[in-house]
Amino acid sequence: MSGQIRFEHTGRVAWITISRPEAKGALTFDMVSALHGIVADLRIRAEVEVVVIRGEGTDFCAGSDMGDITSILGATAEERRSAFDASISGTIQPLLRDLLALPQPIVASTRGHAIGIGVMFMLAADLVIASDTTTISLPQPRLGHSLDHGESWLLPRRIGPSRALQICLLGDVVGAEDLERFGMFNWLTDDADLENRTREVVDGLLSVAPNSLWRTKALLRNSVDASFEEQLLIEREHAAAGAATEDFVEAIKAQVHRRAPVYTNS
Repeated sequence: MSGQIRFEHTGRVAWITISRPEAKGALTFDMVSALHGIVADLRIRAEVEVVVIRGEGTDFCAGSDMGDITSILGATAEERRSAFDASISGTIQPLLRDLLALPQPIVASTRGHAIGIGVMFMLAADLVIASDTTTISLPQPRLGHSLDHGESWLLPRRIGPSRALQICLLGDVVGAEDLERFGMFNWLTDDADLENRTREVVDGLLSVAPNSLWRTKALLRNSVDASFEEQLLIEREHAAAGAATEDFVEAIKAQVHRRAPVYTNS
């Protein structure tokens, strides 16, 4: 595993930290591969209830490392096409698919630059807590190619097609106030309070039964492409299955007796 991707499993929370502050969190191919390995492993870790993605230092993730990209500039057109196709199909897209398939809620805790793949992490997250220093940009059109991290599907669904076109076609840097207005974040906080606010949100998620968390996330994700009747059916199936768990019994008893529930993920 790349030492520039730090993974910590603290209790019921997995913390993934992009630990390359000297490069503003820019990702090399090796770092993307390390991230994919972590995310793939998290899919089978039932003890992990919440996943947090964050950057170390002043920035979240300043996109792909330009060194990896400039290394192919001397190649032929067909070699460049092949290299880009292999990178996208073999690393970026598998990572994105596995992120979106995680049953656990994903929290992105962001500050400073989020560029390219950094924006992808925000869009793949279920909840985004942003410092007031957060900016995003999708510069790919200005770099002679086009969107390549799933942004063309994810961004319009987050902020609407008109705003997505504005951000993607112009490639401009967009600041935190505009991003909050567009609906990119769930919370916007002072930079000094980002870590505290992140832990508050994580604690709030941990106060919900794990089974209920992943079922609710699955329902909301499914609703994007489901018909109304299809969604009613899957709601019924999830609700009935949830009622069969011991955590359901504990939640109701705790509510009746006005105490905090103690969940066992059973």
